[in-house]
Amino acid sequence: MTIEFNDFTQGLGLDRYPFSVFTAEEEREFLRVAFVRPIAYSPAIQAAREGKNIFLYGERGTGKTALLFELVSERSKTAKVAQVSNFSDLPLVPGRADIYGLYVSTLTDLLFKKLLPQMSNVVFDRPKLDRDDKVLVSYLLKNHTSTLSRAALREDLRKIQHGRFKRGAALVFNFFRGVANQAANTGVDIASHTIRQSLGLPDPSENEASSAKDYFERIELAVDSDFDDGKANTLLLKKTVELCHKLGVKPITLVLDRIDEDSRLKNDSAVIANFLRPFLVENEIFYGNDLQFIFSIWSIPFQNVKSDFRANKFCVEQVHWRDHELINVLDKRLQLHSNDKVTSYSQLFGDPTFFKNNLLPLANANPRDLWQLMNQVLREQYQLDPTVKKVSTEAMQAGMKSFVKNFSYYEYYPRKIDARANSLDVYSYISHLRKLQDCQFTINSLATAAGTGGSTGNYVVGMEGIGLVRKCEDKGPNGATLYEVKDPKVRFAIMNRIDIRRDA
Repeated sequence: MTIEFNDFTQGLGLDRYPFSVFTAEEEREFLRVAFVRPIAYSPAIQAAREGKNIFLYGERGTGKTALLFELVSERSKTAKVAQVSNFSDLPLVPGRADIYGLYVSTLTDLLFKKLLPQMSNVVFDRPKLDRDDKVLVSYLLKNHTSTLSRAALREDLRKIQHGRFKRGAALVFNFFRGVANQAANTGVDIASHTIRQSLGLPDPSENEASSAKDYFERIELAVDSDFDDGKANTLLLKKTVELCHKLGVKPITLVLDRIDEDSRLKNDSAVIANFLRPFLVENEIFYGNDLQFIFSIWSIPFQNVKSDFRANKFCVEQVHWRDHELINVLDKRLQLHSNDKVTSYSQLFGDPTFFKNNLLPLANANPRDLWQLMNQVLREQYQLDPTVKKVSTEAMQAGMKSFVKNFSYYEYYPRKIDARANSLDVYSYISHLRKLQDCQFTINSLATAAGTGGSTGNYVVGMEGIGLVRKCEDKGPNGATLYEVKDPKVRFAIMNRIDIRRDA
């Protein structure tokens, strides 16, 4: 009888499969009970409570978003929190005015969530807006909202710029103006006919006679919309924050996440760094008390910008995991998906020592990688023998090879935005590195092994730039610079002669 995969995992003690979801966004509710605090948690949560600016950085999959959820939850207890994750309207190298315009648009959403419900209350709790406030609100409504139609926009402008009694009088007048105009036209026609007859003037033409005239013009409440349409600047942002505070929207925290995921950036770390730099560098807005910022940033472009960023002025935390912390995360996940039947990884594996010494390092201190690796291991075990109650060493070995071979390296390693199909990327670099006999090398030893000749130095610079290799403290033969492969997956491929292909 065929054993279904679900029956196989239940035989291991798991009521629900723990390794089918790999992002925090997909399991936000689960993380409310499953969250395990990384090292960065304590200083970051303290900074959040104190309203300080926070900059989280780390590799993809290290749990930045999960930590961000915790910070937002904590900060939401005492502040208005707005998240910024759509950067598509900004140029690829935004100026300060572009960035401040984005902040103003985000604050505008907060503002109208507070303002518009009050505007619909005709008697109580109406906001006290002076003329300057009304003009600013009108400007924000016109230039920093995107979901309102033009007709709805103008109606909202009227509601904000004119009192309800003035609007009501205009509404009543405009309703009856048609009747008044008809009566006036009739009276004028009689008078005109009498005068024409007495003066012997010809009758009016048919078109002129049939045309009704508006003796009572429609009252249009003027809308002050003559604003400077230039990009938002520092003064506009300051005034918008002041208006938010006046309406009780305070304190304010802006959360910026997924900056590197804008589709236009094409995962190119240099382009992402150029996009990110204006957000961080020489930005006096970080030094005021009106706004708090929480950034979540991919580590590779952040490292490119970090030298220009005054990191010592703020709470800057790297999100990473030590082995015992990663095991805690795994154990918590197993416990919650087994209803406490499996409380430790050691209950799942026939050889827990092999798991800890060989499989765990392959996850590269990354929870997302560990979940994908566990997924491969369990599927390999299902293929080998679905009747077992413990995962075998053979399944772990097969799962490790499958994980390394089929991993999507583009997910973690940037590529050039204008790269040709045959240009060097992470897969090309790995192809050269696989020809090494060891995971440490000099430029000469790589040139000899891979046959890359005079281009080897440029290749090594490129590999170092994307974080694939790094310099060692020790020196190579004759004092040459010694490098080592940084990614444990690629080291595993070198030592086990595994072919990694982009079309795998």
